[in-house]
Amino acid sequence: MRPLHAFVLAPTLLVAATGCSASGWSAEPVASPAAKTEAATLLPSWPMFRHDGQHSGRTTARRDHMPTLRWRFDTRGPVSSSPAVDVDGTVYVGSQDHRMYAIRADGRLAWSFETMAPITSSPAIGSDGTVYFTSIDHNLYAVHAGALVWAVQLGNCSASSPVLARDGAVLVGSSDHKLYAVERGGSVRYTVEGEAAFNGSPVLGGGGGFFAGSDDDSVLALGSRGEVRGRFVTGGPVRGSAALGPGGTLFVPSYDGSLYVLGPNGEMRWRTAPTSAIESSPAVDEDGAAYFGSFDGKVYAYDAGGKRRWAVHTGGAVISSPALTGDGTVFVGSGDHQLYAIGRDGTVRWNYETGGPVDSSPAIGPVGEVVVGSGDGAVYSFL
Repeated sequence: MRPLHAFVLAPTLLVAATGCSASGWSAEPVASPAAKTEAATLLPSWPMFRHDGQHSGRTTARRDHMPTLRWRFDTRGPVSSSPAVDVDGTVYVGSQDHRMYAIRADGRLAWSFETMAPITSSPAIGSDGTVYFTSIDHNLYAVHAGALVWAVQLGNCSASSPVLARDGAVLVGSSDHKLYAVERGGSVRYTVEGEAAFNGSPVLGGGGGFFAGSDDDSVLALGSRGEVRGRFVTGGPVRGSAALGPGGTLFVPSYDGSLYVLGPNGEMRWRTAPTSAIESSPAVDEDGAAYFGSFDGKVYAYDAGGKRRWAVHTGGAVISSPALTGDGTVFVGSGDHQLYAIGRDGTVRWNYETGGPVDSSPAIGPVGEVVVGSGDGAVYSFL
């Protein structure tokens, strides 16, 4: 296993939109100062991957009954994209049939937009209704009411879900080893050069900074202009998205089978015992407890101190990222074709079988509806 390090300072590793070359790494890294962070803002909708820029994976919506199927919408390809849900209940979700779909709250099609390759990322909804998403065709798209606003080429395919930063930038990773900050008007503000693909979704921190995991087995801490402030090394690729919890703690899933929990200085506070690879992004509650899935087929819950509360067995790898409701129910999909509802005590309260693997991460809408995609090509809404 590779050695573990706290975040270390590095000189700016910045590539401007004009294509200027980047500087090298420092030979003698030192400890990074604490970064200011902000708590997740819980909204009555689910406007982007993992609900918010901190990727909390939770909502204040509460449920007092077991879900029933409200509608099913069929696409022409597997749906591993995770839905986003607007305040009016409109669902936005991509399909491997190359299309981004807007589905009304009653399950009817509002519009669809076709790209040139499968869409596996989750969209992000802007305040003006513009939807931002990536495609395997190498582009970041901005689409409004079904019409193309602009497209920016990312240099390679991307499964990274965009995040909308407070300063107006759209932050997204790519397999070309770069992170992109794109203006809402479609111009590239800057790029950050890394050592490997950025498959996860960037995580917003405080002061305009953000974090991004990479296939080079690390997570980067970056400033508001893309300057690299530090790097934490795990024992495997970081393909799931990190989450920012209370007090500036950062929860980082790794393919080495551990979830790492870092303090605001980048120091490791605790890590879970290694299991199988973790691509599932953790949901983090207001107390700092974390919920995530693993390729070993289990869904795990850990308290804020690193003690395991429970582990629930499913029948397949859990790539889906859990969604946490206000009453503590965990909704998560599994490779066994099932969507699960797990209670606060780790009891499976409900499950629903679809016709394919549920690698899509559930989203919770404004009236408490649960929306998820399946490998059978359908999008399901439960209420």
